[in-house]
Amino acid sequence: MKNHYLFISFLILFGVISIKGDRPVQSAATIIKCKGQIPNKTACLIKAKSIKTNIYRVDLCKKNPFPNYRSSADYAGAGCITLFNDNGKLYRGNFKKGTKYKLPEEGRGIIRSGSYNYLTIVFENSFKSSGKYISGNTTWTTGGFNKKYNQRILNINKGQPIEYTSRLSNWRGKDNKDNDYCDNNGGTYSRCEIKYNGYQLTSIGLGSNFIESYGPNLPYMFYMNALLSPINLKEAMNIDFFLVDNNSLEVYGDGQTVQSISIAPLIFKITFNEKKDELS
Repeated sequence: MKNHYLFISFLILFGVISIKGDRPVQSAATIIKCKGQIPNKTACLIKAKSIKTNIYRVDLCKKNPFPNYRSSADYAGAGCITLFNDNGKLYRGNFKKGTKYKLPEEGRGIIRSGSYNYLTIVFENSFKSSGKYISGNTTWTTGGFNKKYNQRILNINKGQPIEYTSRLSNWRGKDNKDNDYCDNNGGTYSRCEIKYNGYQLTSIGLGSNFIESYGPNLPYMFYMNALLSPINLKEAMNIDFFLVDNNSLEVYGDGQTVQSISIAPLIFKITFNEKKDELS
């Protein structure tokens, strides 16, 4: 059995919805793991207690299927093969760091020879997360979301982490300001291109017709990762594909107290095992 590894990241939702207490993060960011101190006007990464999101489809592509001059993904023209697409049924992911998830084979395309340079995922536009951070004798935990004040709740020395939900509305916020995450001139309302911890990512809002869009009721979000090295496949290989989760949360502080705990760009590893031929 051959084991192959491919890292994927998924860009998520800073500056997407105008929420008090959120802060900009510089593009081309490198974020390190937290070491117990309170970060000082910067962010660090911690392990999430939970991250939940649903996947509509997963593809590997030879070329970029969604360049900025297109309004929808051209999977055929980009030489893509589908790893999962169940005609609208969602792959429900309750991801835990280091856990391995076998992708269902519904809609699996025929493996064709070639080098695949992009991985794409279409997500349902709803992302739940929770987590906590301890520094000294103080513990900060996510406390859900206060709808009255349009604000995430951060508890201090109180209770267990509570999930909150993030959704993409647009990348420039209600005041049409540049998003410091987005390298494409601060992003457009619908599209953000980012370099994060060495990965080149694109995230695009999609309407129900899978055309590029933005707004408060977006049903889907398209994600694309330019792979660090190509995935080389041979014709008609018999393969099982797996997602391995490596998710994190970003902790941001002012050196004195933690000000936010937010879902970070998700990093997954996808593995595939070539199946052994059974003896007749």
